[in-house]
Amino acid sequence: MRIKHLTMAVLCAAVVALTGCKEQKLAIGSPAPDLAVMDNAQQKMTLESLRGQPVVVEFWSSTCGACLVMMKAWQDYADTHPNKMRFIGVGIKPYPDDLQAFADKLNVSLPLGLDQLGITQEKYQVVATPTTFFIDRQGVLKEIHIGYSPGMDLDHYVNLIQ
Repeated sequence: MRIKHLTMAVLCAAVVALTGCKEQKLAIGSPAPDLAVMDNAQQKMTLESLRGQPVVVEFWSSTCGACLVMMKAWQDYADTHPNKMRFIGVGIKPYPDDLQAFADKLNVSLPLGLDQLGITQEKYQVVATPTTFFIDRQGVLKEIHIGYSPGMDLDHYVNLIQ
């Protein structure tokens, strides 16, 4: 009987934790939530500051090999397609102790920040890295891509937000 009550309590707690009280339901075609992310200089990174420009937001972690490959792919894309889109890399746990040294080691100059409190990860409902969000000029979420695809056509996704 005690095990049955304990099991029921654990199941109830899991349901509450999974459904939670989210301020906003993330959905394609809806406004993208703003970010609670700080860059290496402890400056807040926001989507509002990029309104009017297409934005790619990619969630990554420092121990995710696919994330590092995707970051390099986005860097190459940005280098060959300047001014076509803005990029924000959002680091979630585990993230590096020194963000600038991490970026330098990867040879990435794209804007990277850390979601130190997990607020942005929760708003965007990120459960795996890399996860990429494509946001149009009006701040509307147009597409989500989860994971790494070696043949991913970055231009196709960026064209969706032009």
